Amino acid sequence: MHVRPPVGPSLFRENVFAIYAQRDSDPGQVVKRVPMRNDLYMIKQLKQHWHEFRESKPGQRFKDRYHRRRQDEQSHIVWRIILITLGAVIVLGSLLLAPLPGPGWATVFIGLMILAGEVLPVARFLDWLEVWLRKLGRLVHNVWRASVLGKVAVILVSALCVAALVYVAYLLLFSGSLF
Repeated sequence: MHVRPPVGPSLFRENVFAIYAQRDSDPGQVVKRVPMRNDLYMIKQLKQHWHEFRESKPGQRFKDRYHRRRQDEQSHIVWRIILITLGAVIVLGSLLLAPLPGPGWATVFIGLMILAGEVLPVARFLDWLEVWLRKLGRLVHNVWRASVLGKVAVILVSALCVAALVYVAYLLLFSGSLF
């Protein structure tokens, strides 16, 4: 008996059944039928999580996300260990590779965000970092808008910070030792 995949509105239901057929046998033979979520459900979940994250106050976002994950999910310890390991590997690998061309610091923050969902001290750190960076951003914005001298000061301080990072990267990569 040949089973056809769903077509039309039934394709967009929350649970869709995937049908797998063996390659060497009759293509119409149903070998395995397993329930799976469709892509629209995943996108809907991502939008919902982003909306909840955005609605939280700055300085509370990552802690709120941590507590929501503890309430909503009855996550298995193995899944938590996998996420913590993945986040730690991304953070450490990105820190080691940060001086090289590529995404660099963006992947460090992605790894920290993964860890923040599972480890409360990391969530607290990211909340503190968000508040601190917002204050720094407001300060730089105000100095930039103040005058031409403010613009020169912002550019000079930025250039000095970049030069210091390049120098430290050079020492770490080519000095032969880290300390």
